[in-house]
Amino acid sequence: MKKTLALVLFILFLLLAWFSWAWYKDTVVCCAEPEPVVTYGPLIFDCATGEVITNDLWPEKKQEIIDAQVEGKKLLLVGPYFTGETEQAGLDRAEKVKALFTELPSEDIETGARAASDCETTQVKILHELKYKWVTRNDHVVEHFGTTMVFYKYDSTEEVSNESVLAYFKELAAFLKDSGDHIQLVGHTDSDGASDYNEDLGLKRANAYKAHLIGLGVAEDKITVESKGESMPLKPNDSPENKKLNRRVEIHISK
Repeated sequence: MKKTLALVLFILFLLLAWFSWAWYKDTVVCCAEPEPVVTYGPLIFDCATGEVITNDLWPEKKQEIIDAQVEGKKLLLVGPYFTGETEQAGLDRAEKVKALFTELPSEDIETGARAASDCETTQVKILHELKYKWVTRNDHVVEHFGTTMVFYKYDSTEEVSNESVLAYFKELAAFLKDSGDHIQLVGHTDSDGASDYNEDLGLKRANAYKAHLIGLGVAEDKITVESKGESMPLKPNDSPENKKLNRRVEIHISK
């Protein structure tokens, strides 16, 4: 009797083992989730050499960028420089991407650089941290990726009301009304005059542009103003040309 019971238990054990293996094979081995496939591109940078690598998605992306061109604007390409690198590495990457845009005149493309994190881990991001934007670039308005500088030709509080400045602010006003973004207007001056006077002058300049934007329909609570006076010059105040660059209002856009 004991031998019969033992045999039955052994057979049941074998059946249980067989059904368990069949279940494991059908549900785990057979149908396990496949490893995700990571697709890079349409453009990345080789982390060892900085060379540009594109795939078959790049021609469509490049055409999309070109199609967004606005008359009178230039294409700004901002290359990333990663942890442990200098700004020059970002500029070099931007120049290599610029060489891919053979459809555009070289003078219609500007380059810049921006800090990024680790090169390898950011390859999954669109364009591998390369940023681009069609920007205004002339004697009065110089637009960067997130900051724009509007220069004063004369040492006064009067707004420079030329066609390029007015066109830029009209476009900026439309953008601010359609988006949830805010801006900060920061006034700057050259070093002529007392520092207190210049701080007040910088604030007057920032407020002049604030009033202009409000007049174009931008909500006042989207705009903050500040003055740095003469404390943050772009160039030494040693020539009329340099002083013009220091007389400016910087426009910083934020979410």
